[in-house]
Amino acid sequence: MEKLAGVVLMAGSSVRFGGPKNKLSCLLNGKPVFAYSIETFAKQKNISELVIVVNKDNQKDVQKFVDNNNINAKLVLGGETRQESVDHALETLNLADNNIVVIHDAARPLVDAFIINQVAKAAIEFGAATAYLEATDTIAIKNDNEEIASFASRQSVAQIQTPQAFKFGLLKEAHNKAENNKATDDCSLILSQGHTVKLVKGDKKFHKITTQEDIKYLEGLLK
Repeated sequence: MEKLAGVVLMAGSSVRFGGPKNKLSCLLNGKPVFAYSIETFAKQKNISELVIVVNKDNQKDVQKFVDNNNINAKLVLGGETRQESVDHALETLNLADNNIVVIHDAARPLVDAFIINQVAKAAIEFGAATAYLEATDTIAIKNDNEEIASFASRQSVAQIQTPQAFKFGLLKEAHNKAENNKATDDCSLILSQGHTVKLVKGDKKFHKITTQEDIKYLEGLLK
């Protein structure tokens, strides 16, 4: 397999979460949410570089966790947007264009080694890949008045998750050519450059923590 690097993103502000602290510092079954993704990536022997993108509020806690657990990772400060945070991570990586970078949101703490390797393998073959879930509910398109405008076929929509993996040169070029810095998903930047993204079946356990109820949901899965 090509050389792999991992990027764990945790520089967001958790505005929608509510509560007194950042969602990634909350405890999930007695362990900080951020610890799960970092540990999983750190255990992957085929990942030669690990970058953790933090913010000023959680930087000290993450550095302490990394040091206490002898994890070989580089911490970098994120930017104002997710796209800027990924940019900062890419700048620190020592990769050739055909090497693979796997990007994951720490807010999806139950990521596992299998899906990391599956998206990496798909990226080697196709250049870009992402985990996803098929839609199980009826999907409606709404208008500005909060009314149903139309319906989408469940077979034609996908719920995008992370991890996502890309050939380094392809992703770097997509970031450099981006017209603004507000992309909330790296796959959208790849598509904007006319390149396709391979879908790799994900899992419901890769659920993203957005509200405090999501913590309870994941605790139920762990039990």
